[in-house]
Amino acid sequence: MKRALVVILILVAGYFASGLYIVGGNEKALLRRFGRARLPLVGSGLHYALPWPMTTISRINPSEVRTLQIGGVASESLEGDQFLLAADQYQLDEFLTGDKNILNVQVNVQYRISEADAADYLFGCVNPEEHLRLMTESLLGDVVARSGVDFVHPLGLAELRAMLTQRTRKLVQSHRLGIVIEDVDIAGVSPPLLVKQAFVDVSNARASKQRFINEALAYREQTVAAASANARKNVDEAETARRSAIESARGEADRFGKIVAQFQADADGGVQTYEQSRQMTLRQKYLEMLEAIVPKLASKALLDTDKPVNLTIFPENNK
Repeated sequence: MKRALVVILILVAGYFASGLYIVGGNEKALLRRFGRARLPLVGSGLHYALPWPMTTISRINPSEVRTLQIGGVASESLEGDQFLLAADQYQLDEFLTGDKNILNVQVNVQYRISEADAADYLFGCVNPEEHLRLMTESLLGDVVARSGVDFVHPLGLAELRAMLTQRTRKLVQSHRLGIVIEDVDIAGVSPPLLVKQAFVDVSNARASKQRFINEALAYREQTVAAASANARKNVDEAETARRSAIESARGEADRFGKIVAQFQADADGGVQTYEQSRQMTLRQKYLEMLEAIVPKLASKALLDTDKPVNLTIFPENNK
């Protein structure tokens, strides 16, 4: 009897000791007591709870970022087993664009379990990953169908990625999947193998177009810079000539003013009349001009006549 009691006590002690459990360093534990989830989550370490079936323990790692791959790109080789794989991919991964083109798209959804909504992840949906896959495929098909082939391949990948990430986050929250979307990455976009060469030709033509545009822009910038420099040079030269002309005119005006003042001073002093001073100055300037011009003449003409020739242009005033 005592032996049976000891055995029973050992079994009971072992049963209650089974309530001891360990939570790993990166893990959190969600306890369900009699089927009801108990919050908050239990952190890492050694803990105790009422043994099964009174308490059920579910462990999660909310810091682990998981990757869900959706779709794929066409394989370059269709030899051997790759033929069946590629044929299967064509049925799953082809998306129709808004301008009636077909593309193979691969998307990697990076997500983690939400610590605040761990109960939704564990008990709100039978298979959250599969639910996420179906939602993302639906969103991807909708976004690609609203876009042109040039937007998806390859001009609008950044905008397409941001759009998919934002819409997937909203849809996951509304469906209460208990996960947090970190990023939706466009891992690859490729045309089907049968039309890949046509896409390559279009891409090469687009690259050539962009190259020509860049060369034209560079030539325009170079031409504009040269024209600007030449215009600046002409403006500077014109400004220098303007200042030189102004200074020269001012000098001539000052000298002329002094000469006129000298005329008046001679007249006031009784040296000679104003007109005499004027005629004498004109003759002097005329001779100075001849002294400067005659040495530069390439040829000279000598007049041999019996009559005197008056070369002056300022005849004397006999009045």
